[in-house]
Amino acid sequence: MELSLFGDLNQRNVVNSGGYPIPANFFDAFSEMARQIWLLHHLTFSFDLEALIFEVKKGCRFSKVYMESVTEDAFLSMENPQVSFTVVPRFPIANFKSAFTLEDLFLTQGICEKTRNSNVPMSKAENITDIFEISGYLKMLQRLEAVKTRGVSYSNITFPPSKHFTSSSNVINFKQLHAKLIRNGDMENILTVGKLVADVAISNPANLSYARLIFSNLKYPPNIFMWNSMIRGYAHSSTPKEALILFLEMREKGYSPNNYTFPFLLKACNQLMDLNLGLGIHGIVIKYGFEDCDVFIQTSLVNFYASCGSVQIARLLFDRCLQRDVTSWNALIKGYVRSGRYMDAIRVFRAMQDRVDIEVDEITLLGVVLACSQLGALEMGRWVHAYIEKSRMEMSMNLGTALIDLYARCGSIDLAVNLFKKIREKDVRTWSVMIGGLAVHGLAKEALGFLSDMQRDGIDPDSVTFTHVLRACSHAGMVAEGLRFFDIMSEVYNVEPTIEHYGCMVDLLGRAGCLDEALGLIKRIPYKPDVVLWGSLLVACRTHKNVVMGEMVAKEMLKLDPNHCGAHVFLSNIYASVGQWCEVDEVRNSMKELGIKKSPGSSLIELDGDVHEFVAGDQSHHQTNKINMMLDEIARLLSLEGHVPTVKGIPYDIDEEEKEQALSQHSEKLAVAFGLINTKQGTPLRIVKNLRVCEDCHSAMKLISKVFNRLIVIRDCSRFHHFSGGLCSCKDYW
Repeated sequence: MELSLFGDLNQRNVVNSGGYPIPANFFDAFSEMARQIWLLHHLTFSFDLEALIFEVKKGCRFSKVYMESVTEDAFLSMENPQVSFTVVPRFPIANFKSAFTLEDLFLTQGICEKTRNSNVPMSKAENITDIFEISGYLKMLQRLEAVKTRGVSYSNITFPPSKHFTSSSNVINFKQLHAKLIRNGDMENILTVGKLVADVAISNPANLSYARLIFSNLKYPPNIFMWNSMIRGYAHSSTPKEALILFLEMREKGYSPNNYTFPFLLKACNQLMDLNLGLGIHGIVIKYGFEDCDVFIQTSLVNFYASCGSVQIARLLFDRCLQRDVTSWNALIKGYVRSGRYMDAIRVFRAMQDRVDIEVDEITLLGVVLACSQLGALEMGRWVHAYIEKSRMEMSMNLGTALIDLYARCGSIDLAVNLFKKIREKDVRTWSVMIGGLAVHGLAKEALGFLSDMQRDGIDPDSVTFTHVLRACSHAGMVAEGLRFFDIMSEVYNVEPTIEHYGCMVDLLGRAGCLDEALGLIKRIPYKPDVVLWGSLLVACRTHKNVVMGEMVAKEMLKLDPNHCGAHVFLSNIYASVGQWCEVDEVRNSMKELGIKKSPGSSLIELDGDVHEFVAGDQSHHQTNKINMMLDEIARLLSLEGHVPTVKGIPYDIDEEEKEQALSQHSEKLAVAFGLINTKQGTPLRIVKNLRVCEDCHSAMKLISKVFNRLIVIRDCSRFHHFSGGLCSCKDYW
């Protein structure tokens, strides 16, 4: 008996040679599911299970299949007593739900007489099993029992990895299956056992020990597919080093790795963030000749080096890739973002847009949104949001949360709130991001209102939520509320305070001038105080001009980090402020000996989709002459308003004119001057600065907003400042 299904899938009246009609809706389901699957760029059929595509039996008819994309043509052939699938080029077998539909079709039509040889498709090397779904493990066992009654051996039945099955099944389920295989004498079948080992190893990290037990007690040598399955399981677990140890054991026993082995090993190195180990694996890749001939290995190498911060190597490998799919582009974008090279990430994204053969996905957009958030690139971020809506992409929870964070970080808190209200599904992270955005804008009451709404929705705050709540209280000077939330987080919500929470409390008390209380808290915390904790108190000492405590705090910081720039600069400044020039020279000489340089102030401003960066005293911009002229005009207009530069913010031994000139060249003033030159009247100016806004720039920005009738939004390292009409949203409490 022979069954042929072929031609246009829109054809609905196909009948097999035995007279059994094929359900019309089967084709619709099969075709639709197939569209959602991306498989390997090529498959070769052999007895080696590493491809995990088809079980090929002796005498079975088969062919090579190239599955780079999906068409609507399929051809299935069967020759009694063996069954095989032959699929025309460019058509992948659909997910396992489709495969079960085929199983039902064959079983109900009485076609499966002796064996049914099929296997499941394999996706990318790092996601072999993520594309399959079945209704449940028990149903699978029932199906096996039903097939067994028909005289079909378990050894000829596929045990497919499934997303639902592998992510939720516990070891008891696998023990049941293992027991059935032992009882029926199928443990001698290397193909069947290989599938079992793979399923257990990649199902759940908790099941790895059982997979290792099966693997280690085989009565015959494991094949490369089994080794790869075990290595993969460990690579994705909390003990990725075991993957590398297993690889060494594999080589010692004379097994050679194949192209599926290396992506898993690189994943393990990535998990460990161990550049040297990855370099070693890369060397073995070159030794076996895989570097320039396997797309997945190339992509894995790009991802590894990018993740470990070696983006130059990642870019070099990326440029040599045989095929640059969306995964390799995403790896490079993420690498640049992780390395803080946000402009490079956006440049890669723009180059990606120019490729007609590459379509961005959610991972791409998440990387770009994060880059825009750090740069304060609001217009680029809004373009991404518009792209999502225009392309009718699903606004996932992750993407929605990232966009909320983007708008908040770019100073458009209203857009963040509006988007938050539109998102249907929200988890604790979404709520926390919204509360955090309101906090850095100084909108403490609104932030606490969202906290109440969150609890009414049945979502309890977590550690991150309370960090944002405490910061909201700190920026608003709400000391009593902050102390109350600090108490209830552990008493009511069982969230134990971390050192970050204690840092928020030190900041809260320090800003309010409660320096002794802040110091007392540092001495009482159950952790060893770190530089960040002492640094919060140091800033408060500077703000409230407590020289004695500030000197003590700075020295504590230098004990922990002798090269800490902020502590040295603070000591130099407080000594200079009281005329202790010998001490100033001593600190400066110490900085020179240690090679410590003060981080220059840097400010970013976006204009027409491009981000411009200005460094304090920068004269390299192509509009420098115009910028300096605008700075002179700003100084003239501010002097008419009675502004006198606050030169005490520069307590170095230089004359007053030099001090005023130094103040005029602060990076945020250069950015504002550039913005005033290049934007229309009334256009808001949004600036991101890497350091805290100094006292003189803060007072100057208030007057600039009044004189030029502009909204000026500055994000410094602490919070947002919205300057408008001569006032600042921080109410001079920063």
